[in-house]
Amino acid sequence: MNESESVGGGADPIGVDTRLPLSYEALYLADQQAFHDYAYVLLGDDTAAEAAVHLGMLLVRDHWDELLVESNMQQQVWAIVRGVVEDYRREREERAAIAKGLDDYRQGLFRLNGEQGVFEALASLPPQQFDAVVLRYLLGYKPQRIGWYMGISESTVSHHCEKGKQRIEQAVPSLIKKSGDGAAGDGKEKDAEE
Repeated sequence: MNESESVGGGADPIGVDTRLPLSYEALYLADQQAFHDYAYVLLGDDTAAEAAVHLGMLLVRDHWDELLVESNMQQQVWAIVRGVVEDYRREREERAAIAKGLDDYRQGLFRLNGEQGVFEALASLPPQQFDAVVLRYLLGYKPQRIGWYMGISESTVSHHCEKGKQRIEQAVPSLIKKSGDGAAGDGKEKDAEE
């Protein structure tokens, strides 16, 4: 039996070393509940808190050797975990703001009287097509950013945009240009930081 096959050898069957330093494991066991409690208070649910703490601890593990020589390792570990939790919180707030904006936009369209049914056609799109079309053509978001928000690939974003445009064209054929990506909106795109 070779070293990777030995009991407790620390390698799994596909050859990935799964051993963790005992000092890392001890830190994780000692602080995991405090990390989770902190994340839960800021994020508001167990699933998000667990995901944030897990990612934070992966970062800690990846920098373990550097952290061991820090004068205040505990402070550095907490800084890493806090940073990840803050990123999760900020991302969640950003997604919620986009979702609220899209919902408000859809509700506003129902109150408008547009010529030849454009507003009604847009407002009646299925949710994913509506989100993709509004974010892409009216708000100018790049497909990558839309994919991040919707949790889908850029090609799926393009598919939803195309299907949404087709539905609008069918409902209001006289007002929609058949060419180009800029059928609606000014062609300007917003980056992730906007």
